[in-house]
Amino acid sequence: MGKFRFLCPLVALSLISAMSLSCGSNSGLKSVTVTPAAADAQNFPNGQVQFTAMGTFSGSMQSGPVKALWWNSQPWVIVPTPANGITIDGNTGLATCTNLIGTFQVWATAPKNQSMDLSQMSKGTAQVTATAQMTCP
Repeated sequence: MGKFRFLCPLVALSLISAMSLSCGSNSGLKSVTVTPAAADAQNFPNGQVQFTAMGTFSGSMQSGPVKALWWNSQPWVIVPTPANGITIDGNTGLATCTNLIGTFQVWATAPKNQSMDLSQMSKGTAQVTATAQMTCP
């Protein structure tokens, strides 16, 4: 009986540690939204719209800015896409209209592991993607 006296607290401590570790390992980026969700360039200074990726993490209801790669066409497409009506800074999300008129898609791709350097991202990286729209007059 004396040997087992220390076993129960040891098992309980092990279970608590395992539960804590599993919660911590589930803290990756769960979803992303882009703000503004829709923008008309004529309503912004110099016709430039600053888009921001807002992320929600697993196990949390809070949302905040996250680092992301920005695209003016579907992310990771190798084949050149037809001319798009916007240019977007791939690192900052600052979008500018070109000479085309219309409404165009903006894409943000963020790594689920936010400690990853964006330069290390690839098509195979665990990631989440969101879109917004930009209208060019």
